[in-house]
Amino acid sequence: MRWNIFFSLSVWMSCCFGSELLEKMSLEEKVGQVLMVHFHGEAVNDDAKTLIQNVKVGGVIYYNWSNGLRSPKQVFTLSSGLQKLAKENRFSIPLLIAADQEGGVVARLQSGFTHFPGNRALGEAGDLQLAKTAAFFMGEELQAVGINMNLAPVVDVNSNPRNPVIGVRSFGDSPDMVTAFGKQFLEGFKQAQIIATLKHFPGYGDVAVDPHEDLPVIRKSKEALESVELLPFAKLSSSADAIMTAHILVPALDSENCSTLSEKTLTYLRETIGFQGVIVADSLVMDGVLNKCHSVDEASIMALNAGCDLLCLGGKLLVGEHAGFELTTADVQRIHGALVEAVKNGRIPEEKLNKAVTRILKLKDRYLSSQVKLQSTNYGDRIDTPEHRALAQRIASLALESVEKHSTKVARLSDKKIFVVAPGEVDPMGWTTF
Repeated sequence: MRWNIFFSLSVWMSCCFGSELLEKMSLEEKVGQVLMVHFHGEAVNDDAKTLIQNVKVGGVIYYNWSNGLRSPKQVFTLSSGLQKLAKENRFSIPLLIAADQEGGVVARLQSGFTHFPGNRALGEAGDLQLAKTAAFFMGEELQAVGINMNLAPVVDVNSNPRNPVIGVRSFGDSPDMVTAFGKQFLEGFKQAQIIATLKHFPGYGDVAVDPHEDLPVIRKSKEALESVELLPFAKLSSSADAIMTAHILVPALDSENCSTLSEKTLTYLRETIGFQGVIVADSLVMDGVLNKCHSVDEASIMALNAGCDLLCLGGKLLVGEHAGFELTTADVQRIHGALVEAVKNGRIPEEKLNKAVTRILKLKDRYLSSQVKLQSTNYGDRIDTPEHRALAQRIASLALESVEKHSTKVARLSDKKIFVVAPGEVDPMGWTTF
């Protein structure tokens, strides 16, 4: 798995991305930094150039259905090309390049990459060190192909067994267990120099509605929330660089606005929990958020005003009334213009925008500005290695159990043959879940 492409993420600027840079940026450039978008293309094209060099977006998110992700080489070449476009901008600020690589059923990178089991499998395996190593290996593979941000780990506590959105994406139904495994994932990703993202605050674990289709509601007291849903975020926030919001109505925190659009809820995250990193708004094309504001333009303005720093405009709906809906490059340009106008007319205080951009620049400075040259002559050897595959196999083996009917006997399946019957093909590559 070797090829001869040269990819440089050498020091982008002679100075760091701090307050001095912020003062030099135009309003349009600052608004661009708070946007994370997707585009259609397996290689750099006109849409990518428009988004990066005209809109000056701060991040790109990859999907199988829009970016191919057919092989490590293709992903590496795409990342290299996108960062080259960013480097040609006036301030050469590198891109956040993100993917949902949770493991298990939500894994964007599959072809040529290690298939790591998901969170529930790790929880069933019961070994915290395996979780840390899995995150490190997964991070190595992301880093090798130019992806620097993972929208993982999921730290929702799956307290409702009929949960339609989390399920096996959670480490389990115990907040202490979820916290312990989440901590190991954060440490593993950090060791691999990958920006990890805790999600989904304040927690989808006890919902009965999929936020891709409608707005879930959790009617619990603040005390009950703090003992379950909020506990992993409270305990892990000091170790996290980014936290993603949930499109969920939690009356105990805000009776009117879903969490992504709720200044009360995000103030709780900042002031009560004490989180100082980047708050990422989950995809603003989901019905769970659009049933309140009816347009992505309005949702973007409300999310930034509520306290979100990075607005995810990527993804499309594959289910529900608006299935197939996704934003085009022209839509992103329009939304960018709407945000600029909202700052100009005072609806969004420029100080709020500046704080968001400052957090994003600090994050990039911490993870991206000092990265040195990466040569592809041997980076492919860090992907889908025998060591990575052996770890994935070990986790899967430890996670499997058999329970005999009419018996309390439990046996491991690592040394057994299994026949699986399913009603249809499961294709996680088509999922749009964040």
